Order: sequence, then C-alpha cells, then structure tokens
Amino acid sequence: MTLTVSTDIQEQLQTRCDYHFKDLNLLTQALTHPSFAAEQTPSPPDNQRLEFLGDSVLQLILSDLLFASLPDDKEGPLTRLRATLANESATASYAKKLGLQEAILLGKGEDQTGGRERQSILGDLFEAFLAAVYLDGGMDAARTLCLRLLPPVADSKRLLLAKDNPKGTLQELSQDRFKCKPKYSVLSCDGPVHDPNFVVSVSINNVEMGQGSGSSHRSAERQAASQALLKILQEDSAQD
Repeated sequence: MTLTVSTDIQEQLQTRCDYHFKDLNLLTQALTHPSFAAEQTPSPPDNQRLEFLGDSVLQLILSDLLFASLPDDKEGPLTRLRATLANESATASYAKKLGLQEAILLGKGEDQTGGRERQSILGDLFEAFLAAVYLDGGMDAARTLCLRLLPPVADSKRLLLAKDNPKGTLQELSQDRFKCKPKYSVLSCDGPVHDPNFVVSVSINNVEMGQGSGSSHRSAERQAASQALLKILQEDSAQD
C-alpha cells in the first residue's frame, strides 16, 4: 500500500503557504521524491516532471519581475540576477521558508542520510511544489507564492555585487557594523572520501547567520557567507 503525506501535515503546509490545493494529488506528487517512489509497490508518480515545469515557471516569474523592476538594466545584469535568485541555494532557501522539508516523502536511506536538509533535494522540491501550485491555481497563484519568498530586488542586486567575494564582503560588513569578524564552524562532513559534503555555519557575535554546503571548506564557507549577507539585507529591508 502506497503511503501519502498525512492530512495534518498537508493542512499545516497549505496554511503556511497561504494556498490550498483543489487537487491534493498534485501536492502529494510534488512532495514525492524519486527515492520514496522507488520503494513503493506500485510506484507512485514522483516529482521530477513537476520539477522540470517548475524551473520554467520560476524563470518566467523572475524575468517578468526583474524586467519591470529594473528598467535601466541591460540583459547581462538581468540574466545574472535571475540566475542568483533561481540557483540551488536560493530555491533550497525558499523550500525551507515554506517548511517543505517537513512534508517531503523520502526513501528510508535518503532520509537517514540527511536528505531533508540537502540543498539539491530542497531546491528540486521547491520547483516541483511551485509547478503544482501553477497547475492547480494558475500563474497568478504561482506568482503570489514567489513574491512572498523573494527578497527585495534592490537587495538582491546588492548581493549580486558581492557574489564574487562573499566572504570578504561579509567580513567588511561585520567589522563595520558589528565590530567583529565572522566565525565559521564545520557542522558536519559526510559522503565518500573522494566526494565529501561539508556543512558549515557562519556566526556573528555568536548568532548563526547562515549555513552552506559544498565539496570543500572553501565552497561551503562561501555559500554560508552568501546566506548571511542575504539575511542581513532582508533584516535591513524589514526595518525600512
């Protein structure tokens, strides 16, 4: 017998997202990772096809938003900013904001090895969920969902300028604003020796500001620094 997402979890998720599905089968499919589907008999539809569609939906929403918000920017900067807002790190953060990791159906092995926190899984999960919203409620519903999650365009543009050197930018900002340097800590390291996965956090004044993962300390720290910069910009925007 194929398992499904519990009714309580479905309801909590829809309330958090401020969207209630007319077709709950779409929601269940969006939350079904291939590793889970492979363990079921018969195998239910997984979220890979929805992920494919969701990527295009997100690209269109971002293109429309940036085109309208930045009338003086040329194609190159617009393309780079769209890529920043749609990359794996960004889409994984959107999934976490919605709490999708709590509802995803994972295979036992994937779940036991930290799949609920893996960026690649979370990024794909958000795209699949966005596609489900689009199919169920149309582009307006999908756009409304995205606009609740996206940082302000002006802040995203500022963050893009620091993309080439996020650690240096964060250190300068931290020393100027908080009078201290950021501190990086390795939270975990798993995977085979030839392909490790490091998870690193960055803290300022003993407050965690971001996390990142990667195949090296350096790449994980860069990602953590980018997340910290984004968080600071979002907090600045909320205070304006």
